[in-house]
Amino acid sequence: MFSPVHQPRGIPVPDPSDDVSTDDERQFGDVGTRCLIDNDQVRVWELRLDPGASSDLHHHTHDYVMVQVDGDRIAADFEPDSGGTFAGATQLDGAVEPGAAIYARAGGKERAVNIGQQAFHEVIVEVKAPRRPGVRAVQHVSFNVVDFEAALPFYTDVLGLMAVPRPDFGFPGAWLDTGNGVQIHLIEDPSFVAPSGPHLAFETDDIAAEVARLRELGIEVTDPFELNGMRQAFFHDPSGNQFELNQPPRP
Repeated sequence: MFSPVHQPRGIPVPDPSDDVSTDDERQFGDVGTRCLIDNDQVRVWELRLDPGASSDLHHHTHDYVMVQVDGDRIAADFEPDSGGTFAGATQLDGAVEPGAAIYARAGGKERAVNIGQQAFHEVIVEVKAPRRPGVRAVQHVSFNVVDFEAALPFYTDVLGLMAVPRPDFGFPGAWLDTGNGVQIHLIEDPSFVAPSGPHLAFETDDIAAEVARLRELGIEVTDPFELNGMRQAFFHDPSGNQFELNQPPRP
């Protein structure tokens, strides 16, 4: 079953140019030596440096947390235009404290240098989707339907959503759990006419298999097509609300 939240099959290796400005001739490399996780919310790196070794020159384009695992002394050499938490610094060094966690704001342009006698090991977590003050994650999306009882099997049997308790608002409708922290709320409106264009997209790892599954259930689905590296297909609920299947490029 597809999901509104992408769960990659493997761990992609980020393009070194991802999220990095190309306004000068410097070559920015990876934040760490190995990427452990990369999704819509976070990117997690492992950084390992032998004594005397240094990391790539890199640009922190996201806020991040450094968790020191092992080593004795570590330093950072900053570019003159480095920003963020350590803006204005040219070099910082200090003792490694295994288990210590350090938060830093985005903007740094630097190299990490192992100035100690022991191998250095650190885990770096880049926060790719920070929450702004006063703004929380999406809680639900609402759809009008002509007849919610007629529409309900589409949302439960076809989309695989689960009906959850709904207060009595004085008008018919339903609440459905996507299983990914976001609900879909149906509101019955017998005079509803679905608009052309607005839609909700579900991510899938195998769009061909998902199209075949929907068609076996009697749902009309467009043939998948490619746009900007993504494969897409479209279908509708019984009231004409439009939905998209979206398969991102494979790493």
